[in-house]
Amino acid sequence: MFDSLKNLGAMASIMKDLPRIKSRMEEVRRKAEASRVAATSGGGAVTVVASGRLRIESVTLDPAIFAAGQDPESRALAAELVRQATNDALERAQAMLAQMLGDAARELNLPISAEELKGLL
Repeated sequence: MFDSLKNLGAMASIMKDLPRIKSRMEEVRRKAEASRVAATSGGGAVTVVASGRLRIESVTLDPAIFAAGQDPESRALAAELVRQATNDALERAQAMLAQMLGDAARELNLPISAEELKGLL
């Protein structure tokens, strides 16, 4: 019974701070949209840039990839390099976003995990 009252008090505190929480989450959203991370594969042959909103912003391919030829094996290698760099860029963007959200939660003294805060973005 006392745990329920304790949780109710925590919820009331969060509701009271909701405008401040929403404002801070909006700042995090804007910062995430403006942030970029890059990942490479194939020794720099492929570079993928992702935003903190988990969107691919650009893909750069070294011309050497195309010099290898048009055979299916070369195309498969190029596709694999793009896949690797894209996945790495998205993982880096997710880690960056989790860090931003975690920092905001700690700053706001919220008993909420970064994953739960993602819904506020």
